[in-house]
Amino acid sequence: MENLQKEKLLKKIGEGEGIPSLSPLAIQLVELAADDSISAQDLADIIEKDPGLTTRLLKLVGSAFFARPKQVTSIAQAIVLLGFKRLRIMALSLSLRDTFPMGKAKGIDYDHFWKTSLYRALVAQEFARASDQPDMNPDEAFIGGLILEIGMLMLYEVYPEGKKENFPGWNLTLEEAISLEEQILGINHREVGNLTLQRWRFPEDLVKTQRHFGVEAMEPDKPILCRVVELARRATETIFIHTNELYDLQELAQGLIKRDHETVNKILSDAFNKVEAFADQLRFRVDSQTERIEVLENANKALARINFSMETSLQGLLDHVSEYDRSLTEISVEMAQRRKVILQNTLDAVAHEIRNPLLAIGGFAKRLARETKKDDRGGQYANIIAKEAMRLERILNEIMAYSQAYEPAFVEEDVVSLVEGVIDEFGDVFKKKGIDVIRDFSQKDVRVCLDTKGITSVLRQFLNNSVGMIKNTDGEVKVSIQPLTETKELSIRISDNGQLIPGDVRNALLESNLSTKTFDGGLGLPMARKIIDAHNGRIDLKETNGGGNIVEICLPR
Repeated sequence: MENLQKEKLLKKIGEGEGIPSLSPLAIQLVELAADDSISAQDLADIIEKDPGLTTRLLKLVGSAFFARPKQVTSIAQAIVLLGFKRLRIMALSLSLRDTFPMGKAKGIDYDHFWKTSLYRALVAQEFARASDQPDMNPDEAFIGGLILEIGMLMLYEVYPEGKKENFPGWNLTLEEAISLEEQILGINHREVGNLTLQRWRFPEDLVKTQRHFGVEAMEPDKPILCRVVELARRATETIFIHTNELYDLQELAQGLIKRDHETVNKILSDAFNKVEAFADQLRFRVDSQTERIEVLENANKALARINFSMETSLQGLLDHVSEYDRSLTEISVEMAQRRKVILQNTLDAVAHEIRNPLLAIGGFAKRLARETKKDDRGGQYANIIAKEAMRLERILNEIMAYSQAYEPAFVEEDVVSLVEGVIDEFGDVFKKKGIDVIRDFSQKDVRVCLDTKGITSVLRQFLNNSVGMIKNTDGEVKVSIQPLTETKELSIRISDNGQLIPGDVRNALLESNLSTKTFDGGLGLPMARKIIDAHNGRIDLKETNGGGNIVEICLPR
């Protein structure tokens, strides 16, 4: 039954039954392909019978493909630039758009279909231009991108009337649409497109773009036009449906057209600047600001998914870190190394799963923000998304850094000189905020075995924290170094007269069971505790009598 239904539908489509009729001019353009006696002037005469088509075609040729300093003023001139066959196909493609209605119908949105088709065409054109392939022509890529899914409109026209509301159309991925079409009708719209373009005598290289899609279309033995158009299809699908797959698209483009991620972002964002003007040639309206916002909403949803995935994956990573840190004193060197490898593999997996799509979305949003007017809502939205991506990236980077195994390199160090050096680094900050610094060192030379880099970062963190807590103009920071005779420790105390450290910040420093939410305000305090723990030291937090803060670091001597 399925084969019989498929044969009936193919016959119906092949004979044009139920499909909107092409305009008389389009039919003449189709017939040109079968008539060897037709000249370039004959083609010009046919096209110029339709003033609207002539105007649209000249605009398209003049601005889209060549950007010549002088406007193309005649169809004859356009034929010289493009060639007989290419101009015929371009004119036929514009006429094809006129064959179908606009607006929404049961199960299909024609406006959305042509909007994404035009976006795909512009991206395919730019990918072709960026490619170093000598046989890749941008105008062919434009046409291939524009009519790539034309079979979907054809299939909709012959779809059973009672099922049109459930037509698996424009808002699905290609694979999802094809799967549903085959389940319901036993035929998919790419088969229909292949048949239709053959019937209308499109060139074989454009017909092949219908036959090959997905992984198959990107195989090295496929024509470069197939690969470029498929890449543009994935770009359009990624931007309008699955923005979190942007990184995979960038990698694919880098392999095919040998261009970096930033160039790919530029091509994708530039298309928004062009699509509004080009829509006029296809006789429909596009609001590029609205389209940007739609895409940015998809990007925002993708960020929300990444954020959820990040919390889940990183919590597992933190559990690995805690287990690794606790086990270091209990297991052999060989076992510790084995667990370190497991931890590193987990780090790599998390980085691949989260960092790559995060960077891709952030980079794309930044590009959109740069190329949009500051008072444009789309530009403002892009800035918000770019900042959110940067925030998530910061948290990710800090947790990844925290999760790396910390192995202190102990050397004997003069703690007084070390502390003096860090205080000097903050000289400009203290001066700018009017903060007085009091040094209380009982000895000039106090030597302790420690990891210089690690303890330096801890001191920077706590001095920076004190500066942040001081909001008034008469701030004071006191740093003291005192030996503790009874415990055989060295005490480094940093006190201030600022506001009390908030409870969540205290928890970040003192809480032993870390979670991803601990790091939302920054990783510095948990990392400081990790470094001090590795020194077998301790950290105490207290309040001064005047309401300020005291942080005491105690290191074994």
